[in-house]
Amino acid sequence: MRQMRRIIAILSGAIALCGQLYSQNESSVLLFDEKIFDFGTIEEKKGVVSHVFIFKNTGDTPVAIDEIVSGCGCTDSEFSEVSIEPGKKGRITITFNPLYRPGPFSKEIIVLSNNRKETNRVWIKGSVIPFMHPVEEDYPYDFGEGLYLSLKVLAFGKIRPDEYKRIKLRYSNETDSFMELEFSVDGDNNDIKFTNPGKLSPRQRGEIYFYYYMSKRKHGGMEIFVYPVVNGKKLSQPLEATITRAD
Repeated sequence: MRQMRRIIAILSGAIALCGQLYSQNESSVLLFDEKIFDFGTIEEKKGVVSHVFIFKNTGDTPVAIDEIVSGCGCTDSEFSEVSIEPGKKGRITITFNPLYRPGPFSKEIIVLSNNRKETNRVWIKGSVIPFMHPVEEDYPYDFGEGLYLSLKVLAFGKIRPDEYKRIKLRYSNETDSFMELEFSVDGDNNDIKFTNPGKLSPRQRGEIYFYYYMSKRKHGGMEIFVYPVVNGKKLSQPLEATITRAD
């Protein structure tokens, strides 16, 4: 219950912040040279990229930037805390981190000024070319025979009767040969379902979904062992699926 109250409080705070941001007035005195900057195509392996947005204070009084807000942790910002005099220019620097963010992106940046009473909005966009990360980063568990997995435990958690829950498992064939990959459930348990990956190419990476159906006849907590089978060989280390019936 305490955890639920914390989640509700966090969500309420986030909703209130969004309401405040979108209820503020658009600044009529800060004039940006550009509203949108396109980074074009960038490579994830080359790391962060930055762009400087230039603006001018077209008003009659000094204006200071109070804060820069973005809804994504992939962006960062820098700005001068010194007030911009009338007729003078200022700048904000927006940095984007493409790590683990493949494909197109578009991020809105909200600039708060005049004691947070006014806003300006700018955008950055582009597309990220991903690169192959070392296997240990995304698939930290070595199950043997060249098979690496992203999880050791399939933690389904609580499931109500007559409901399904699924978990994604990512796998990697870190050999230079083809691999036949299957999974075998220990014992007679038909409530956990999946489709075997089958034949993998050398260095191929992929994902599989495990589904668990909670039947009405099940009670309490359950523990199921799922063994990887590589090229017909059942590996000694299993995946442990943990499930609890939620009443």
